Formats: sequence, C-alpha cells, structure tokens
Amino acid sequence: MRVSLLVPAKDEADTIEPTLSLLQQVLREKVVTDAIVLDSGSTDNTADLVQGAGLRCEVAGSICRECGPLLGKGDSLWRGLHLTAADVYVFLDADLGNVTVEKIDALIEPLRQSPDAMFVKSGFTRVDENGLPREKSAGRVTEEVGRPLAATEHLWLAELSQPLSGQVAVRAEALRGRSIATGYGVEIAMLIDMWRAYGERGIVEVQWGALYNRWKPDEALSEVRSQVLAGASLRGVSLQQYGTCTDPNVVDRLV
Repeated sequence: MRVSLLVPAKDEADTIEPTLSLLQQVLREKVVTDAIVLDSGSTDNTADLVQGAGLRCEVAGSICRECGPLLGKGDSLWRGLHLTAADVYVFLDADLGNVTVEKIDALIEPLRQSPDAMFVKSGFTRVDENGLPREKSAGRVTEEVGRPLAATEHLWLAELSQPLSGQVAVRAEALRGRSIATGYGVEIAMLIDMWRAYGERGIVEVQWGALYNRWKPDEALSEVRSQVLAGASLRGVSLQQYGTCTDPNVVDRLV
C-alpha cells in the first residue's frame, strides 16, 4: 500500500523541527512511501529548514498555478495531491510537538486491516508544553463551532474526540470525484463528505493520547472560525445561529 504524507506549513520555523524529525523517521522505517512539506507562503526560513533536513519541500502556490492564488490550508493539501500518486494519503499539521512514528502507523492501520475503513481521524487531548491539559482539551474552535456543526449533520460526528483534527488518513478512492474545501474549511467539509459517503462504518477515530501543539491567542482564531463555518456552509449545513457565513478563501477544489 503506497502512503503519501502531506504537511502544509506556513511560517513554522519555530515549531517545525519535531515534525521534520518525525518525517525522517517514518520515511526511514517505511511507514510512508513519501513525504512532502507544502510551503504555503512562508516568509521565514521554514523551507530552508525542511531542505536542510533532507526532506522534500514544494511551494504550494507554484502547483496548479492556473487555479489562481493559494487559498490557505485546504488548497495546499489539494495541490499537494497532484504531486504524488498513492493508495492512502496522510495529512499532518506542521506545528505538533510530540507526534511519533507509532501514532502515524496507528493512523494508517485501520486502512490496512479493514476494507470498510475509508477515513481515519486522530483523537487526542490537547496539552501545553508541560504536558498539562488545556482549558478546552479539544480546542477552542472545535468546541465553539466545530462540534455544534458536526452535531447538526449527525450526533455521532459530534461525539468524536476531535471532529476538526487535521491529522487524518484517507483512501485515495474516497477522495476521487469529490471536492476539497480550501482554507481552514477543509476538515469540517471532509468530515461531512466522508459521513455522507460511508457513514459510521467507514470512519474510524484512533486515539493518540496527549498531543502538544502551538497555542494561538484568541484574536488569531477568528479567521479559523470564519473558515470552518464557511466550509460547513459549502456542505449545506444549517448556520442560522451563526448568521451568514461566507469567506472568499473557502471554495471547493475538485479532486
């Protein structure tokens, strides 16, 4: 089974080194076939660090230029799909401090074991750099909008530990002919798409335990909230309680 690992990254020079070490390990141990860091317009030395680690780094905005300017995280992942053919794609955020080879392998394992499994999400508890649980262990945006939106689609989705987790493994066949939402709308839209296509039988959540990621101040999360809401809106999820939710950086890209 060919597995491609895609990591969107923007201005992650201060946080990406643990991820680079992980990519080196999963490649060395053949947990994945290839790994690509998708530089999404960094203005720091993120790309230099990736290349210095001997890893593949591609400028996401230079892929599929005919589609216009890069529209954030989901667009980086969509463009990255054009770079590598695989049976399974793993998406991984760049700013995680304690992801291990074993966690990546566990994310892929359900797809090896069951032909019914199509989409695997990581479940975890968010902790700080000292290993202490954060006030909202699933994340502020997840609890404020992600989980309510998932519940609107189906209560089973809202019961996932991390409905907006960006750490997923998905069969290539589950993506073909579907659309990937751009920006931060990618996770909620993909979760809804996989639910509608495969239901509970096709979605697996693998528990990772404690996971450290970079903390962002509240004011930095407004864009994330807006784009999550816009991603749900693309899938026709009722957003009455949130008002009109559109965002020019959240559109669909057909796989």
